[in-house]
Amino acid sequence: MKYPYYNPNLHLSVLIKALFLSKAKAENRITDYFKSLTGKKYILLTNSCRTALYLSYKSLEKQGEVITSPLTCKVAIDPIEASGNSPVYADIRVSDLNINPDDIEHRITEKTIGIQAIHLGGVACDMNSISEIAKKNNLWLIEDCAQSFGTNYSGKQTGTFGDIACFSLIKNAYGISGGILATNNQEIHKKAQEIQAQFPNTSKLLTYYRITRNFVDTDRRALGGKLIYKLLMKMKGQKSSYTKVEDQLKRNPAIAVKITAIQLSRIEKLHRKRKDIGKIFYTQLKERDLLVNHQYNPENSSFTKLFVFHPKFETITLLEKLHKNGIEAMHLEHKKGSPYQEMLLEKNISKKLGLEKYLSVHDRIISLPLSESFGNLEIDTILKTFNNEIR
Repeated sequence: MKYPYYNPNLHLSVLIKALFLSKAKAENRITDYFKSLTGKKYILLTNSCRTALYLSYKSLEKQGEVITSPLTCKVAIDPIEASGNSPVYADIRVSDLNINPDDIEHRITEKTIGIQAIHLGGVACDMNSISEIAKKNNLWLIEDCAQSFGTNYSGKQTGTFGDIACFSLIKNAYGISGGILATNNQEIHKKAQEIQAQFPNTSKLLTYYRITRNFVDTDRRALGGKLIYKLLMKMKGQKSSYTKVEDQLKRNPAIAVKITAIQLSRIEKLHRKRKDIGKIFYTQLKERDLLVNHQYNPENSSFTKLFVFHPKFETITLLEKLHKNGIEAMHLEHKKGSPYQEMLLEKNISKKLGLEKYLSVHDRIISLPLSESFGNLEIDTILKTFNNEIR
């Protein structure tokens, strides 16, 4: 692809610095960073955001229903089910593609134990309203911040509102693996630690694969990079993104922790660049009337992903056209048609559940590539191609 979806920004200088950093110092650096970011007392490093969410629910030591958004990827729902709970879907708001607080309260029953607020694409949910609902009904509030590292809401970072906040250290934290569980509840933190201590280590082969893939993906457009990347993705396999949570419960390897610690020292500069590019996309798409979900403040978004919705889109057809033009656009996941997405759509399940807005959006949404390596030429080409294929 001429215009890759994502750039992990893993350079040789980062790898060299990571080799000379001790694991203990790296862990302290990451822990201190997220304590400051979230205001939480207890920080646990995990293998992924999915693992952090799983540990969160297992540590509650109670099971029931968790209300969340249907417009997300499978890995955000898996931890709910794998921990013995059941997801209950509330509809979304088209304006920001996040869960609609007005649709949460009437779905609360005596079985409800919590609300999982998923900040889709780096756009914050309406946390004031959701926090009030959770407090009023004595429910746990879990923030899924996998896509909102660097996102602000009401002058505060996402991750500061919930009883538990879970982050990804991959996406726009630029690590090869890793996640964060942040909480002020000492018992939850202790229980999560105890459960995680029983997990096996991540295999060295997988760790080396991730380093190689991210290193190649950083400059995939270079000569030979495309072929190597295709080979690496072929090695990964087609079904790996649908792996059960239980098979993903590993301990994060030392080198992954050290790489994340080094990347955090670059995070402010990378986030600023990403946000500047994201705001250009946002402004241009809005001016061309190609962005219906624009009722949020782009200054507060981290633009981890750039989701674009319009009623005139046809996701499958549009994805095919963009791919032919070398633009690596995506759907909610890396491809449209995951088992989770299809389950909600089949047999009018979504309609029966009253998820009308979700239904109107699901087949009309595109996630455009947004890389820190893009310059004005790349941005203009993507926007012009996108505009032409729709018109």
